[in-house]
Amino acid sequence: MTDPNAQPVQPDDPAPAEPAMPPLPPASDPVSGSSASPAGPPAPPSATGPLSPTPPASSRSRRASRGLVVVLAPVLAVLVFSAGVFFGNGPLAQAQAQAQVAPSASATVSGKDADLALIEEAWRAIQDNYVDAKNLDNQKVAYGAIRGLVAAVGDEGHTSFMTADEVKASEQSLAGTFVGIGVQMAQNNSKPVVGAVIPGTPAEAAGLKRGDQIVAVDGKTTDGETIDETVSRIRGPEGESVTLTIGRTGVANFDVTIVRRKFDLPLVSWSMVPGRKVAMIRLDQFSTGATKALQGAIKAAKDAGATAIVFDLRDNPGGYVNEAIGVASQFLADGIVYQSVDASGKEKDQPIEPGGVATDIPLVVLTNGETASSAEIVTGAIQDAKRATVVGEKTFGTGTVLGRFDLADGSSLRIGTERWLTRDGRPIWHEGLDPDVTVKLADTATPVRPDDLRSMTAAELASSTDTQLLKALDQLQGKG
Repeated sequence: MTDPNAQPVQPDDPAPAEPAMPPLPPASDPVSGSSASPAGPPAPPSATGPLSPTPPASSRSRRASRGLVVVLAPVLAVLVFSAGVFFGNGPLAQAQAQAQVAPSASATVSGKDADLALIEEAWRAIQDNYVDAKNLDNQKVAYGAIRGLVAAVGDEGHTSFMTADEVKASEQSLAGTFVGIGVQMAQNNSKPVVGAVIPGTPAEAAGLKRGDQIVAVDGKTTDGETIDETVSRIRGPEGESVTLTIGRTGVANFDVTIVRRKFDLPLVSWSMVPGRKVAMIRLDQFSTGATKALQGAIKAAKDAGATAIVFDLRDNPGGYVNEAIGVASQFLADGIVYQSVDASGKEKDQPIEPGGVATDIPLVVLTNGETASSAEIVTGAIQDAKRATVVGEKTFGTGTVLGRFDLADGSSLRIGTERWLTRDGRPIWHEGLDPDVTVKLADTATPVRPDDLRSMTAAELASSTDTQLLKALDQLQGKG
């Protein structure tokens, strides 16, 4: 269970996610979900803590579908729809008789109760009249109804529904611990490919590489599947194996069998930029421990001689809002991180935490269209304080805190209970944040990560296609 006081700011996405990977170049060129409660109306007893959403994979056509660590087990087949809604199968004659002798539920009540009664009325009509009602998958029907309710709210990518297994995996994700094979998935020409291989995982031991195409899972082709469908088949319980058919440039397709196991996701990676006194520090998501990990990376970079930092928040889907406050506080000496506004219009400032370890070092922040949620809070705070130059592309626009409301079967609703403004009062929700220097990354470009920098020369970096990083380094000329 999540800490009752936890306030995750996540992403969002019907399945829990690790950071998304950007689009990959053609296959011939391999490429490399805790604490403060929100200000707002008190949640009912079932609420376990406010969250924020991950943007849906479909929301950025140029971007890859959000990378998913392979962690979830199959969806559970148990659901209680809503208190007071009766689920039963009855003959058509009975339904007709009821219609003749009694008014419909919606005719006897008014207002919100009437609207709710319509849902029950529709359920009963299907159960009593559908020709093959005895073979209906009621869990599927009920989940579909709930998803319909959520979609009708119109808060796409924010207010959402998660199955019990998705809730569990989200908690694992935000804790930084996963069960799976250890890859992040992306798409290349609508084909599922490996976006990244996480160090120290079964996938690395099996020899998977960035850019590998997943041709089949356990012998069944991935053709025609969405990336979520492919990922759901790669996921599975710890200790069980999955066989992937891999397509790799220059070799015939081959099978590899991998046993799923538990592993930790590195939250922060960093490297010195070759030929410069600049450290590139990348934060993958705002999971538990992100602030502490960032502090360690900054101190290590300074010890290595860094006099400036490029802070990479590209493809960062968010995480816990308390970690956002902690991360922003490493770079800001005073003021607030962001403002929150609840449903009643009440505003509350979230102050900087004192003791930041990088409040004066020259800084550039990298963003793109998948920089979301907590990553936007940090970007907005740094930008409003004029603490750094933001380089890259407009951020996603995930500007709400989602209250988590658990349902009877362990599934959960994420409902927007607060929205955020930056420290200067700029809206984030549906707006996103514009960078100070706009640099669009080409569809065929390969973003450089700290792990890549460690093996690159200065000349190789200069000839890379990561124009965003190169522009960030230009901004730091003479400073590192």
